[in-house]
Amino acid sequence: MYSSKRFGYAARRTGAVVLLAALLSSSIALAQQPAPRLPVPTPAIPPATQLFLSDIHLGLKLDPYLENLRTGFFLIDADIDRKLTQNDVDLHTQAEANQRRSAAITLVMSFDLDGDGAVTEDEIRRAFRYNNRIDLGRAAFNAARNLPGTGAAGRDQTLENDVRSIMALDTDKDGKVVLAEASKFSAHGWPPQGVLSGRTRLALMLDTGSTREITMADYLAAAVALFNQIDSDSDGVISQQELATYRQRPDTPEGAARIAAAELVQKRQREQDEAARKKREEDNAARAGCVMPTASEKARVVVFSVSDTEALSSVALGSQDVVVHAGRVVVEPGSEPLYIVIPTSRATIWQFTGAVERIERLLMSSTVTGANDSNPGKPPLVGATGVAADRLSFFSRSDCVRHFDSSPASTSIATVAAVRSATGKEPVVMAKLSISALMVPSGQVGTLRSDRPQPLIIQKSQGSLAIIGDSSNVVIQSGPSRARDELYWYFPGGVIDIDPGKVVANVPVAAYEVLPSEAGLAQLVTSGALTQNNSGEYVVQRKTRLPAGLYGAHSVTFVVRKGVPYPEGDPGHSCVIVEATGASKGGACRSR
Repeated sequence: MYSSKRFGYAARRTGAVVLLAALLSSSIALAQQPAPRLPVPTPAIPPATQLFLSDIHLGLKLDPYLENLRTGFFLIDADIDRKLTQNDVDLHTQAEANQRRSAAITLVMSFDLDGDGAVTEDEIRRAFRYNNRIDLGRAAFNAARNLPGTGAAGRDQTLENDVRSIMALDTDKDGKVVLAEASKFSAHGWPPQGVLSGRTRLALMLDTGSTREITMADYLAAAVALFNQIDSDSDGVISQQELATYRQRPDTPEGAARIAAAELVQKRQREQDEAARKKREEDNAARAGCVMPTASEKARVVVFSVSDTEALSSVALGSQDVVVHAGRVVVEPGSEPLYIVIPTSRATIWQFTGAVERIERLLMSSTVTGANDSNPGKPPLVGATGVAADRLSFFSRSDCVRHFDSSPASTSIATVAAVRSATGKEPVVMAKLSISALMVPSGQVGTLRSDRPQPLIIQKSQGSLAIIGDSSNVVIQSGPSRARDELYWYFPGGVIDIDPGKVVANVPVAAYEVLPSEAGLAQLVTSGALTQNNSGEYVVQRKTRLPAGLYGAHSVTFVVRKGVPYPEGDPGHSCVIVEATGASKGGACRSR
């Protein structure tokens, strides 16, 4: 409800009170709180409703209502010409902008402790401590006695926000915020539109014509029309029921907000339902991709997990840039059908020999899903020879069964549980870090490695090297890298020659153009595509493909001769230097 007293207060508050609030502020955070705004005009809500509804209350009578409206008209008639035009909006806007500038200057300069007309970061910090001295003192008191509730982190963050907000105004970066710079603070949190300019804009919307000019008679007529709409029994008094009924209409702010809230709830529910539906589809697809056939009544279920095998495959799975291992599995004689599950960490082709007719079902998995890729949602790269295709099942995800190096362990428990649930039987579980060959179902393994842990390899080009402590597991390579020697160090089983046509896999199978890792380096040196200089670097002599798997300790340096095309394939962590341009590429180049 409008009154002369109310409008006089509002007029004064528009300027002076804003400045006073700024002076009393103990933190810039207070100044950055959004000021009240008028609701954003909605086309569905008539301008008169937006403009006058908040002034109508329970028990309101028409005559006092009109008297307050006249006072309200005088307040927004900025140029006092007894009509509302765009000129009034402009004048209000200018005055409000000036008030925001004044408030911004007053607020920022309240930190000017020495009165020199400039604010420094040190002054902000000292003023903050002064303004918050009670809280800071209490916090220090509690902290000294190990009492809870110091809240130091929150105050420190507030201080840093204050410092950052104010010092951001220092456009010339001289470490001081002066008056001209302080005025720009109006753009850091103050609302762009004031109350009076916003109310005048709404009033001009009462004129649906082109003149955009509202007289007091127009203003009052629109207000009376709204009053009469609400006063449904025409007794000249607004009752509680009349006001409540009107506010529920969709063309009122409250009604529109209620409808918008209901629509928002429905929208969120639809989004939640859709997200739940997609999640169910994803879960169903994941379960479908991990389905394992049920084992027959007489079958023995065997789970054998291995990190990697000790030999490389001559056949690639899916990509020439993937390192594929190879391992041998010998099925021991017997009458009992075998249900075999073999998870590994490497892309692997398993060669089955012996009593393969005992194999009822073979499932294989690996962590690798592509070139330098281990995506749980993609099919694992695995294959086998010696087993009929109709006895193999492939997972469409690499996380259906995970490899493990020991049992029991967290990963082995999950894998065994999945196999047990799918087959309906308790599996025989075996695990090994590295093997060359495996006997099933006994679980005997063959390995070309010793039981000693793999040694730490240190490459040293020159100078002395002191090793303090146990050096029995340290190998120092002081000369150039020799691929063939290192091949058997990393892969004692060498390369197993496999016929691609005999491999059953879930991805395309092809012979390697260039063998992976050190086997490929040795192959390229033998063919003359690579030579080694005195530093052990590999010089690319002709167009070729780089071997897959040149990561970590397997990385080397390549020098591409002038006129030779840049090699195909993935260099991994290796450094490739182009002689013609001097350009280099690869992780190892950065350490040179």
